[in-house]
Amino acid sequence: MSLLNTDEWMRSVDVPVYAGNGEGAPRPRGVPQTLQFRNGIPFQTVTNRATAPPGPTAPWDKHDPRWGTNRPSTASNAPAAVPTRKPSWLAYDGVKLQWRGYFEDLETTKRTGLPRVRKCFITYHLEDGTVDVREPREVNSGIVQGPLLHRMPCDNANGERMSFRDIRVGEPIAIFSRTYNVLGCDEFTRAFLAKEGVHVPPEIPFPHERDPEPPKGQFKSAPSVMPAAFGAPPRLPDASSVGGVSVRFNSDGVAVEVPTGGDDARGSTGVRPAPPSAIAGLKEAAGRQFLAYDRRVLRFFGTCEVPAGGDDARLVGSTRNFVVHYYLADDTVEVLEVMPGNAGREPYGKFLKRQKLPRATLAGGGYRYGVGIRPASDETLRARRREPDGFYHWRDFRVGEDVVVFGLVLTLRDCDEHTKAWYATECGLTDDDFPSMPPPAGPPPIPKMVVPPNVSGIGSEADSLNSVYRLVPKVPKKDVSFDEWLINQGQVMRFTGTLVDGPGKPPVPENEKARTFVVSFFLEDNTLAVFEPPVANSGYPGGKYLERRPARKTSGSNVYLRARDCHVGAVLEIKGTWMRLNAADDATLAIMEARPKEFPGSDARAVVTALTQALARSGSTAAKELSRLCAVEDAKLGGGGAMVLNRAAFLNVMCELCAHAPGLGEFVDAQRLITLWRVLPKVSFDPSQTRLPAGVPKEALGEDHALIADVFETLSVPFER
Repeated sequence: MSLLNTDEWMRSVDVPVYAGNGEGAPRPRGVPQTLQFRNGIPFQTVTNRATAPPGPTAPWDKHDPRWGTNRPSTASNAPAAVPTRKPSWLAYDGVKLQWRGYFEDLETTKRTGLPRVRKCFITYHLEDGTVDVREPREVNSGIVQGPLLHRMPCDNANGERMSFRDIRVGEPIAIFSRTYNVLGCDEFTRAFLAKEGVHVPPEIPFPHERDPEPPKGQFKSAPSVMPAAFGAPPRLPDASSVGGVSVRFNSDGVAVEVPTGGDDARGSTGVRPAPPSAIAGLKEAAGRQFLAYDRRVLRFFGTCEVPAGGDDARLVGSTRNFVVHYYLADDTVEVLEVMPGNAGREPYGKFLKRQKLPRATLAGGGYRYGVGIRPASDETLRARRREPDGFYHWRDFRVGEDVVVFGLVLTLRDCDEHTKAWYATECGLTDDDFPSMPPPAGPPPIPKMVVPPNVSGIGSEADSLNSVYRLVPKVPKKDVSFDEWLINQGQVMRFTGTLVDGPGKPPVPENEKARTFVVSFFLEDNTLAVFEPPVANSGYPGGKYLERRPARKTSGSNVYLRARDCHVGAVLEIKGTWMRLNAADDATLAIMEARPKEFPGSDARAVVTALTQALARSGSTAAKELSRLCAVEDAKLGGGGAMVLNRAAFLNVMCELCAHAPGLGEFVDAQRLITLWRVLPKVSFDPSQTRLPAGVPKEALGEDHALIADVFETLSVPFER
């Protein structure tokens, strides 16, 4: 059966109608996508712009219309309109409004009888409409301050979500059953509310009349940390008088009544327990003292001589330094020892931890207190009961007097400026009452051993010294700054040198005077190295004569060689012998000319000026001698006539001139002559200008030459041919 017949047969067969088949079966249709997102904001799209109704307006009305238009839509039928306002969490991210105010606590103050007034700050977060309340912390407030209400959404009086419009200056607002009185707001909040059309009244001052200033000598009760009663002064006097009874805590911590006169019917001890009202007043006075003088400390400087019979006989006669702190808040004392370096004692934090320091009064040859775990004797306990105030007070400390710290006698020798001002205010003392005592003479200083010089020539001195100081030597640190190393990195000054005779050294043999050395000075770390070029059949192997190391100027000196000490003509002491620097390469001369302040002999302008002035003072005699010497040197080159000088001829002329002309020797040395030669302009030598061209050696053709006329012009001397 053909394919055509098959199709016809299929059409003729009746197929039953079932779901999804037949003439009336539904056909699949695409569901339109109307929900779109742009920059994270959902909105609805329409398929037919002509017939689609306008979409609902967005719940925000302060959005820039251009926002979000840069990102193309993924839908083919996306509308041209975009949201007109940012959401609040994006528009007001991190923006806060803040008001200041106060609220009344349930407790009342005894001074005014009114509820306690506590300051607070109310913060409204615009991004999510939450509120938090906090109370500023105050020193020694005695109450828990800080966050009063953590950040959370709150309701107003109508039960609706609280808005920033519900917080008004000058009106109370209730937040979780606590009423806050709003007094003002900051400048940003005021400007924001004005922009929103909310009227903001002027600032309202804090109600200080609720808690007036306390009388003189009493602490402030706001924020009413402790009720102010009895009218006692803030500092604790020698004996606290409460209700006509003088009381004080004894050394055992028991409040006792102190007699005002001699012994009476109270017994031989002279004291008796204080009444409850007096005990309460004493505790309250101590609390006021803490509030008034917290963080107020008096500082004294004392010394103590180590007595004989101690644990270490070597410390007898030495001096120990201490710092004594007296805390005015609770009349406690702290003693710290100033431990010097290499003291030979184990360092510890405190010599005496902060505590009340009992007075030490000799009784039967001993001190009336127990030491360590040893309990106090009965006699000591009876003495404590007879003297309830057995502790040191700040009135007991004076510069120049002794303080006994559990058997250790400290001599107070000085105090700081704050302590002097305290005594001047409280006791009317002047600077004359605080004579600064000089410290006692300590043991004689131990002289340091002089480090012997390293004359072996093996290794550097720093390496040898580290072998003495440590079993495992470390690499010595170089005495050079990083900036100096960075600037001079890779720069080396090279000279040729020979051994010469000098003071304090044996004469150099003639065969050693012929030895030639290359002296290298490294600018990056100020080290020196000497190399001897090997010469065949000289009897000397050559090679390294001195390893690279810092070198001293002279043996036994603590001054090391620097770059300014190395120049042509300088004589250096190397390995116990004198070595003269005879010449330098062009790179070294260029380095020296680039640093005229460090190398004055390479300052061309200064050299020419000094030599010109010296020739001018010598008169015509020096000029004639210069002309004669130049003529002699010119005749040596091809019989004369070229009127030029090579380097050797120029140096011979100047040396002879300095020897014959008076006053020139002090201005000219080898380095200055080389600088003067480098200043002169160089010319090429033409042998044909000489009288005997055939007599000119071939070596002279490759040398630098300078015209004799240029020499005269440089030295400002008239030239006559």
